[in-house]
Amino acid sequence: MNSAKSFLVKLTSHVLEGTITFLSVLLAMGSLYWFENGWAKFAGTVGFLIAGYVITYWIAKMRD
Repeated sequence: MNSAKSFLVKLTSHVLEGTITFLSVLLAMGSLYWFENGWAKFAGTVGFLIAGYVITYWIAKMRD
């Protein structure tokens, strides 16, 4: 029973990490179209990628 629970926790964590990574990349690419200014495009792209990495890293640390 404990191994099944552990498996489900790890599976849920991986699915959540994958979803956050996908959304951060999608938002980063979208910021290239949403913003008019070049600096805003750069800041939006880098910001979304860093935010996605930090959130995913935090979830991975919680899993371990």
